[in-house]
Amino acid sequence: MNQTEKWKRDGYLVFRGLFDTALIHQLQEACDDPLDQWQRESVAEGEPGKHCYGPTAWVMLHLNHPKYHRRHPERLAALLNAVADPRVLRILDHIFGEHAVFTQINYYINPAESRPGSWHRDCQFQAKFSGADETPMILREGDPAREIHMHIPLVPTAATEVVPGSHLRIDTSEEGHIRREQPDSDKMPGALRLELEPGDLAFFHVNALHRGLYSKEIPRRTIAVTLNRASDPWPITAAMMELRTGYVAPYQPWFLEPAYLDGCLPAARAFYQRFIDVYGAGWQPDYLKTLHQSLQEYFTKF
Repeated sequence: MNQTEKWKRDGYLVFRGLFDTALIHQLQEACDDPLDQWQRESVAEGEPGKHCYGPTAWVMLHLNHPKYHRRHPERLAALLNAVADPRVLRILDHIFGEHAVFTQINYYINPAESRPGSWHRDCQFQAKFSGADETPMILREGDPAREIHMHIPLVPTAATEVVPGSHLRIDTSEEGHIRREQPDSDKMPGALRLELEPGDLAFFHVNALHRGLYSKEIPRRTIAVTLNRASDPWPITAAMMELRTGYVAPYQPWFLEPAYLDGCLPAARAFYQRFIDVYGAGWQPDYLKTLHQSLQEYFTKF
């Protein structure tokens, strides 16, 4: 079975040792200072979705925000080049059956204090905000995938679980009960824990049943990238920016700064230009009016 067939069947892929030690070291440098800055400076009213640092914090949003890389812009370029590495883009083309478009780069960490990890499908959050029925979303977005996650671990980790094959179907009664009534259950049928080493890359369907494990004992320093099919992007609206407190993943107007892509290789430049072409028209300043002033500045002062 080739990788394309395995993806269609299971909804996840792991590639071992795709990135070498030198590149992982570069990425660790690109992440260490931003994490330290976020831990020291972030406050709820100034972060998208109020994702500031705290005892149970597990995700730093927009690792590629330029404010984190002012002292070392070459590290931002290394990060952007890694996400758009030609080997990665080839995998994405096979998964999507067309070009991928970038959506976001976040950074997952293990919290200082453990917290539950909830089973979910990403489409349930879209359905919650739009009022749509998630069932047709699951079936329509299964194959070809509309959106996927890519994980680049910088330390050995086993902090993500998926249920292979669940991206193609709705929940069984047991799965549905767990997802809706006991989302932190350790008894999800068919759950598979992804055991990853630095240099490995994991890809999984956002609508597959999955969860993160947010234990202080499970190390996690994972670059988490989200991508979608270029032909089926997510709309950016003022209503979504208000409902999600600024966390609409592709709202990233800093990509329009003239020097933002300096140091990016040709393949990466083309990849991020596609992002600008697809989503740039949605980076409207008016969409920020209902947000806290500090959060408005997050999106306008780099």
